[in-house]
Amino acid sequence: MAWCLVGDFNIIRFPSERLGCESFCPAMFAFSDFIERNSLVDLPLEGASFTWFRDSGLPSMSRIDRVLVSLDWVDHFENVSQRVLPRVISDHCPLLLEAGAVRRGRSAFKFENMWLKVEGFVDRVQQWWNGYSFVGLPSFILAQKLKALKADLKKWNKEEFGDLALKKKKFAD
Repeated sequence: MAWCLVGDFNIIRFPSERLGCESFCPAMFAFSDFIERNSLVDLPLEGASFTWFRDSGLPSMSRIDRVLVSLDWVDHFENVSQRVLPRVISDHCPLLLEAGAVRRGRSAFKFENMWLKVEGFVDRVQQWWNGYSFVGLPSFILAQKLKALKADLKKWNKEEFGDLALKKKKFAD
């Protein structure tokens, strides 16, 4: 089941998410554990580092607002992003969650042993992998790299071997 959780969580995950914060506290670890335990993806924030501001007295800034989504949710939509919009009335910045087209259905990834017989295949995969650049938590980066690798492998397979489904159908007829 795909779902999305958006809100003011009143806690940061990392010291870099609060102006002047230099160390972790138990609540940060507990929040990160909650996210990991529930297999949630903490979408990277685009457009700003902080989502909450207090202007009276000493300035205070934190990233306490965020969008957490299930892995199924990320798989269901293409090009998911979370952006900070300008603050108008509140001391919180509004967040804009953008998602591209809905994916029709997941196609299972199949590694083909014949790929290993192609000279330079492993080097090509390593080059692709090292060329991907994503920002976020390690689990998010890994998921995005795997998706990008799947797309590159599918494209390369079609260029290298042609439309195998069509060839299989010809042999079956």
